[in-house]
Amino acid sequence: MAKTTLERKEAARASAGGVLAGLISGLFLAALLVVSMAMKGQSIWPAFKGAAAPFFGSRVMAPGFDAAPVLAGTVAHFAISAGWGWLFAVIFYGLSRPATVLAGAIWGFVVWLGMHKVLLPLLGLGAMARAAPAGKAILEHVLFGLVLSLAFLPYQRRVVDRWPATFGRRSPRITAPR
Repeated sequence: MAKTTLERKEAARASAGGVLAGLISGLFLAALLVVSMAMKGQSIWPAFKGAAAPFFGSRVMAPGFDAAPVLAGTVAHFAISAGWGWLFAVIFYGLSRPATVLAGAIWGFVVWLGMHKVLLPLLGLGAMARAAPAGKAILEHVLFGLVLSLAFLPYQRRVVDRWPATFGRRSPRITAPR
């Protein structure tokens, strides 16, 4: 069955919202990592260089600033975050507001599983995944998912309120998801 123009526009808006929400949650996660490293007195640069490990190998763990890995890592981090956001939008578009937020927390755990148990080992970075304390990594990714879901809420489908607030209304009204 062919999609209507309205359905295509809704899908495009949701997809764009998912990408934007992914970028916002990626920014949140990067900031969380930077603050955590700074509070421990560690160099903040691995937070920016880490995602470039498939391209630069152990160079990303060298102390200090290194422009190429920082740029590549930052771009890779945000591209991956945008991808997870887009996939979230595709899968969970149409949920109510509370269900979207709950799905975000669950999605964060799925993202952790996908990154630490599948993607990083496939890229030859299994040791990097195993080096991260699992509980901390899971918490960071669940927070990523929650921020993602909250940032996606303005793009979530509006649902029809079948029970108008006043009895005099005959037609359903459109309201924001609950």
